Amino acid sequence: MSTYNGTGLFNTAIYGLTNTYSILSKNSGSLSFEDLTNPSAEVLQQIGYNNTFAQYLSSNFSAMDKDGDGKINANDVNDLASKLQQHGLSYQEIVQLCSSGAMGNSSLMNTVLNYFDKIDQNNDGRVTDAEIRAFSMKAEEERLTTEYKSFNPGDMSVFYGDENASDEKPSSLIDNLYPKEDEV
Repeated sequence: MSTYNGTGLFNTAIYGLTNTYSILSKNSGSLSFEDLTNPSAEVLQQIGYNNTFAQYLSSNFSAMDKDGDGKINANDVNDLASKLQQHGLSYQEIVQLCSSGAMGNSSLMNTVLNYFDKIDQNNDGRVTDAEIRAFSMKAEEERLTTEYKSFNPGDMSVFYGDENASDEKPSSLIDNLYPKEDEV
């Protein structure tokens, strides 16, 4: 099992948000709430009729518009991207931003969603890349511990295989808590 790396999730979310902002603000350099909620047919075509990122921007519009001028600009979007990178993604953000087509049905995203509560070690409702990596290392440690604790030296022969030796990989109850190698 390789170590999970949450960078792909974060890159997908941030790229989608910044790219959508770039397309929507092409003419004016900033966006009003109206620009987000009623894009033209041409803009919809440019963003591939996938308005997931535009919906996210509109639902977070007030929080992003720090100066209260009714517009968000590139700095506001960059601040949001930095916040997501530093503080992580919530379960809903992963579902909305990372499954919007860019990552498709990736095994990383599925694993993070399936084990979200175990990955979120500080219980803040968000997962960071560091938490994803720590979970991955813990899962690998548990797998190896189980495998080598149940190693039976009697199953080994210096010259010939033992026909009574078991070919099954060892397992324990804890194996069900972490993803298997073939689930990655």
